[in-house]
Amino acid sequence: MADDGGAGSPNPSSAGTRTRTTTTTTTTSSYATLSFHKSNILRLLSFPDSIPAILEPFLQTRWPPGLEGPRVRFASADEFRLKGSPFGYRHSGEYVGGIRLLRDVLAFLHARGWRLTASLLCSRRYTAKDTLVFRYHPEEVGGLAVEWLGLAPMGSDKLRVVYDAEGVRREQDADPEDQTDTDHDYDHDHDHLGVLIAGVKKTLQGLDYFDKGDWSHDSFEFVLKGKPWRSRGEASVKMRVMLMRLLETMEGYGWKLYATFVQRTSTDEDRILDAWYFVRERERRGSVV
Repeated sequence: MADDGGAGSPNPSSAGTRTRTTTTTTTTSSYATLSFHKSNILRLLSFPDSIPAILEPFLQTRWPPGLEGPRVRFASADEFRLKGSPFGYRHSGEYVGGIRLLRDVLAFLHARGWRLTASLLCSRRYTAKDTLVFRYHPEEVGGLAVEWLGLAPMGSDKLRVVYDAEGVRREQDADPEDQTDTDHDYDHDHDHLGVLIAGVKKTLQGLDYFDKGDWSHDSFEFVLKGKPWRSRGEASVKMRVMLMRLLETMEGYGWKLYATFVQRTSTDEDRILDAWYFVRERERRGSVV
């Protein structure tokens, strides 16, 4: 499969050239991009040198299969090749792992002042995935502690909630100065997850979408009635009502929608849906957010 088009190189003769990173370059841009390619490639463009340098060991710990090798230069971008297929089409276990991985990468960049500005589809090829555009906000470095959650439509009738206390600890690890995570917080996170799952279930039941739900891959999966992700006509209107009610439900538990983007490979007959990433201020003992 041909590459689906990363950030372009100003020198056409260097396009497609990969070299092991041994030198550094300096960027003065306040914007930078993160893009997904094939089934296992991450590319960073225009981030300061410190970001890809620190991200490399971070990815090694956040993606258990690890990296295929050290980062390389691809044109003017830094490229990481991960083992397995976190951005591939099938294998739901790897997809859930990919949700956790990108949740942690968003947290990593957020903790360092890089805020997502837009998610853009920059290619007409059906295998293309979104490019994430970030902007640097130095005044927000070391701001309020936050936690992250993924909500992922899957197949034609599934909705998966990816949130865990381990993920919160991972997000805290993104900022070495934040040492606020405690065993109490760990227990509280599990309590919150149970309440959140019950709240989402109630919303789905109220719209007659709930069929069943169960745990798998360390996350909770709802099975929905009526294959809403393939709906047409009036059923597609009802599906959009469900999306709005889900957003309202998440906001009721303190979760704000931070990003939606396509991170997996589609086929010419089956389009992949956006994964949703939410963020909320980290609760402290005795406080209500």
